[in-house]
Amino acid sequence: MEIPTYLRVLWRSKWLLVVGAVVAAVAAFFAGFTITNGQVEPRAEQSYRAGTTLLLNGPDQPLYQAVIPGQELQEGQTQPQTVDLTSRAILYAYLISGQDMRATVESQIGTFAEEETLTALRRTTQPAGDESFAGRYVLPILEVIGTASTPERAEQISRTAAQTFEAQVVSDQTAAEIPEGNRVLITTIDQKPGAALEGSNPAIPVVVTFLGVFLLFVAAAYIIAGSKASRERKRAAKAARDDDAPSSAKLDDDADFSIDDLLPGQSSDSEAEAVRSRARSRSSRVESTTLRSDL
Repeated sequence: MEIPTYLRVLWRSKWLLVVGAVVAAVAAFFAGFTITNGQVEPRAEQSYRAGTTLLLNGPDQPLYQAVIPGQELQEGQTQPQTVDLTSRAILYAYLISGQDMRATVESQIGTFAEEETLTALRRTTQPAGDESFAGRYVLPILEVIGTASTPERAEQISRTAAQTFEAQVVSDQTAAEIPEGNRVLITTIDQKPGAALEGSNPAIPVVVTFLGVFLLFVAAAYIIAGSKASRERKRAAKAARDDDAPSSAKLDDDADFSIDDLLPGQSSDSEAEAVRSRARSRSSRVESTTLRSDL
């Protein structure tokens, strides 16, 4: 079985490819990691996300009560109306994501870094569902989300924002003198630990850099092999021309000589006759050439 040409080229360039693999490995290491104070740290920024889940409820909407009994109505008063907390949940999510809440949280845990965020959303899926793909449920449930470069920082942002929002709601209710029986109750029902976000894998730049540098050396191996083959073809063509040129020159130089010139043992008379014969032959050729030119 004949080995393909491209494999033979790679095998002849094996030492170049070995050097290329070493260079690619070094470049990939420094593309994905950095050395800080003697410690190797990844260059890619790993982001973490933590969430705190809040349930919105009210005294007149008991969570575990199946039947709400009727109430005695007083003459001259309208019937009490229950606020839809599922709609209020969206409004509360905007309040948590706003600048005022962010400033309050920063005053407690420090200024946010560029990659750190605070936001909130209303849940529309089951507990294990992903809100990246909204569900069909309308729930009075909020999730306060903190994003940071470390899981501890993400949890700190989320927990602090949730606690701050709960305290702010109670403070505003007290300032507005809302009766205890008419207040919105906020309960923390879950605290999710910080988890790494997808797409922030530090191995990606390492793999991409290694493949890119190594493929450059593979391309260089083929370019060098092609250049060598081209030079060899040119050298062979030149050698063939050099071999043909002397033969032609020799034939031209020997055209006026006779074989008798190379034979030994001839007498002086024979040699003189041979010289006169060659002279007459040259003279006849000259005359013939002159005649043709006159015509």
